Amino acid sequence: MSERWKNYFDSHGAFDRNWLGTAVAHWGFHETLYGMIARHCPAPARILNVGSGPGWSELYLASVGYDVTGIDNEPSLVELARERAALIGVPAKFEVADAFDLSDFESKFDLVFSCGVLEHFDRDVTVRLLQEQAKCATKVLIQIPACYTAYTGEITDERIYSINQLSKIVEDAGLRVISKFGYGDLAFTPMQVFLRRILPRVAWRIAQNKGFAYSLAVIGESSR
Repeated sequence: MSERWKNYFDSHGAFDRNWLGTAVAHWGFHETLYGMIARHCPAPARILNVGSGPGWSELYLASVGYDVTGIDNEPSLVELARERAALIGVPAKFEVADAFDLSDFESKFDLVFSCGVLEHFDRDVTVRLLQEQAKCATKVLIQIPACYTAYTGEITDERIYSINQLSKIVEDAGLRVISKFGYGDLAFTPMQVFLRRILPRVAWRIAQNKGFAYSLAVIGESSR
């Protein structure tokens, strides 16, 4: 694991003995994402997560009935995720694998997703990675940080796209966009706080789905 990613996961509590509190916060933040997965691919569907890290999403999805596998190219994170799954007794599976070669997972899943992974590559590489994921499942979900992530930390090598630009990337990978959405409340500037207070929930969700959010996600579907 690179020093950068070790520091990232360490700062997010992945290695703490009190890691469960951080995992719960992670699950709460991604509530909308999990809800959209459930809408488009209900349990007990087979799900693959590319870039699983410490496995928090797998632990949640397995606990609500999914047959879920997480892969990462860092063996220490895969081992950590396996330990966490065994500790809380959920049947999530974890394997060491390379996102550029998913041949071992082809045609074995109903949905494949990645969170905070593909924005670290140039656009053409992201398209190729999505095409590789599409060999594994008929539905592919990509989630990336929006430009507003700059309020919570430094943007380094992340490629920042609008929701429509992200949709075009999914289309260029040969997938039909079936859903695009944003999530993560913005409440760092006075204007953001004001809008959050006065807008009805439905209007706030519309704004998020237009890109006024911390995270953007698109679900694409292949024709096969």
